[in-house]
Amino acid sequence: MSNRLRNRFFVLLTEKERQENRRITQTEIAERLGISIQTVGRWLRNEVDRFDAPVVEKFCEYFGCEVGDLLYIDRSEAH
Repeated sequence: MSNRLRNRFFVLLTEKERQENRRITQTEIAERLGISIQTVGRWLRNEVDRFDAPVVEKFCEYFGCEVGDLLYIDRSEAH
């Protein structure tokens, strides 16, 4: 069994969309946070293997959450 650091970006984005009653695009997030749309896409697809502190901080600020709400360790056996 190997652990893997994962993110809850999609869950947090879905919650934010529901709260604001609107669709939020990857482009909107990228422009608002000053990061690339490719970075947003990788986070959305949970394909991130390098977690840069400035990006994590921007996402936490955007979603109004703590790091532990955004990132977690996947301890399941099937990856």
